[in-house]
Amino acid sequence: MNSIVKPYLLRASLFAGLAIIMGLVLSFFVYHSTVKVKQYAVDLVEYRIPILTSINELMADLSEQERIIYEFYRSQNNDVFLSDSEAVKQTFAMHFRVIQAQERFTEQAKIIAQGQQKISELFQEFYHAMQLNIDNWDEMRTILQAISKVRRDLLPTLQFIEQQTQATVEEGHEKTLMQMAIAHWIVIAYSVVIVFVAGLVSWYIRQYMLAQAKNTRLALFSQQNPNPILSVDHLGEVTYANPACGKLLNSVSLDPKKPQLLLPQHFLSYREELIERSDHSLVIEQALVDRILQISLYWHQAIDAYDIHVRDVTEHRLAEIEVNKLAFTHQETQLPNQYRLREKLAELIDEQIHFSLGVVAIRHFDEKVNSLGGEVVLSLVQEFTRVVVNRLPQSVELFHISDNEFALLCTESISTLQLQKLVKRIAIDEIQALATPYGDFFVACDFGFVLYPEHGDEYNSLLKNAHIALSLASKSEHENYVLFQTRFAERVQESAQLIDKLRHAIANQELFLVFQPQLALNKQAIMGVETLVRWRHQESIVSPAEFIPLAETSGLIVPIGQWILEQACLFAKSLVDKGYVDLVVAVNVSPRQFSHPQFSQTIKQALQLSQLPAKNLELEITEGVFMHQESNTKALLHHLKSLGVKLSIDDFGTGYSSLSYLKEFPIDKLKIDQSFIRDCHQNEDDRAIVNTIVSLGKNLGLSIIAEGVEEKQHVDFLASLACDEIQGYWFSRPLPSEQLLSFLKEHQEKQQQKRYAE
Repeated sequence: MNSIVKPYLLRASLFAGLAIIMGLVLSFFVYHSTVKVKQYAVDLVEYRIPILTSINELMADLSEQERIIYEFYRSQNNDVFLSDSEAVKQTFAMHFRVIQAQERFTEQAKIIAQGQQKISELFQEFYHAMQLNIDNWDEMRTILQAISKVRRDLLPTLQFIEQQTQATVEEGHEKTLMQMAIAHWIVIAYSVVIVFVAGLVSWYIRQYMLAQAKNTRLALFSQQNPNPILSVDHLGEVTYANPACGKLLNSVSLDPKKPQLLLPQHFLSYREELIERSDHSLVIEQALVDRILQISLYWHQAIDAYDIHVRDVTEHRLAEIEVNKLAFTHQETQLPNQYRLREKLAELIDEQIHFSLGVVAIRHFDEKVNSLGGEVVLSLVQEFTRVVVNRLPQSVELFHISDNEFALLCTESISTLQLQKLVKRIAIDEIQALATPYGDFFVACDFGFVLYPEHGDEYNSLLKNAHIALSLASKSEHENYVLFQTRFAERVQESAQLIDKLRHAIANQELFLVFQPQLALNKQAIMGVETLVRWRHQESIVSPAEFIPLAETSGLIVPIGQWILEQACLFAKSLVDKGYVDLVVAVNVSPRQFSHPQFSQTIKQALQLSQLPAKNLELEITEGVFMHQESNTKALLHHLKSLGVKLSIDDFGTGYSSLSYLKEFPIDKLKIDQSFIRDCHQNEDDRAIVNTIVSLGKNLGLSIIAEGVEEKQHVDFLASLACDEIQGYWFSRPLPSEQLLSFLKEHQEKQQQKRYAE
């Protein structure tokens, strides 16, 4: 019987039994009271009342006898007297026998008997006297008086008996009433108790029925539950199994009559673990044929038995596997992604296993996307992945961590030499081409490696340092592989600090401009100056080669470029006001600054603010500006040209773009990069390139200026090519504004003196 139902049934039975016992006790008491009442009634009816009646009758008989004797004395009728006296004598005897039957009145009975005997004798004596001498009245009166006296003498005795009997009757009556009252109250009390007990029994029966109904529902829950449920004793024997057990076993082609097949392997070995747990429960998983079962065990300490619930979680686990695959797999290449990489590195770090981590990036990926399109590049990445995976040794795992970046995780070959061999083994630039449905494409990539624990002790630091090494590899002209060194991170940290300081350079008035004069060779006149920015920080000058690239990468070049433009225009206006009306001030424009949506508006505002004629402003634009979005670039250049400013191409010859833009775009001047000038007096290749650029510019009607002119041989060579202008240390270093004014004045005076001399 269920442990929930049993207490209610036991208590209901206990109270019902108590009610029965109380009923029996009450029945016995009522019976006993009835017997006593009966005894009192019988004694009263059979003894006490007859005695009282007999006493009254005896008194009447005595009076009757006295009446008879007086009547006889009056009537002298013998027959009537004899008849009446005999009748009253018999009546008296009959009534007297009742008194005689009572042992308690033995003495009184003797007195009455003696008195009656004496009366009888006096009756005889009176009768004989009446027969002998009727006139002897005195004697007769004496007899009559004697009879009256005997009667009177008997009256106290009869009254005593009457009083005693009456007292007994009253006592019996009181006892009867008392017994009946006791029985009455006991019956009332019993009735109250019976009502209370009946209420308790009814309540417990109701609870029993509710518990029974609950157990029925629980039994139905177990019976109709779609999940298998088992009860197991302390020996591991199955004592109950619901129908779902057989259904599950049947679904995997096992005997449905063997529910023990659903028990965990080595079931009793879990007993100690269940005992130690505070909730005495445990959840485990195990496989059954092709199913994954979640088994919940619960130990009932009170009865040392187990409840086991089994749930088929196969679909759930397969869904989790699929979700896990989606979460930890790159969907385009099906390689493990950055989340799986993080998880894998955490495992290796926890186990203190040494490893190397490499980050691989496809070179010029953005340019490929822009030129080839997303679908073509995706196909290219997939083919790249296939080729690399086939070339990897078993000890190296490949992860796809972003669109164009992959990670190499190696737990065996971690020496520098072995990493170099690994790079050579999988370097894509050694492949002739990658074949895709869209054609064959060449792919090159760069590698940045770190070692654990030398270069970091957690995921973020390792990946950050690997990217630092990758960045250096991508910038290297001769190597596509870099192994991280601590000084790289220090350099990055220094750059970050420098960028943070550069953000406040304008507000702190730490930036200033210098100007390098540009000399026209044929006229020997200064035709323009190039504006260059300098940064004085904490009483030292930070090299432009150091902070300009940082400004480019951080985006600070836009506000800095705007400040340079405004200050250069203001200075150029001051030159015009001083009489240098044809002097052109050149300002370098970075690609990021040029591509800013408000760039043309910035030029207008600078010219309006300074009131500088547009012809005195020249914008030097690098070839990188012309590489993308040619239609937008062309429109912007024509708009700038319409403002009246001059346009020149800076560092010409170092870019990758087509020369067709020289025809399409409204360019005024070409500036030959100093890398071609530096050795042009002794390097035939450089001389040929410079000659070609000058000829190209002349044929297109463009002005030519060479920068980096530091030797007299450079000047002579450029003059021989009819190069228009030169710029460099041979003529003048970059000068602050005040020194430039002095330099311009001195050069102007020298030229005037020279003309006068001629």
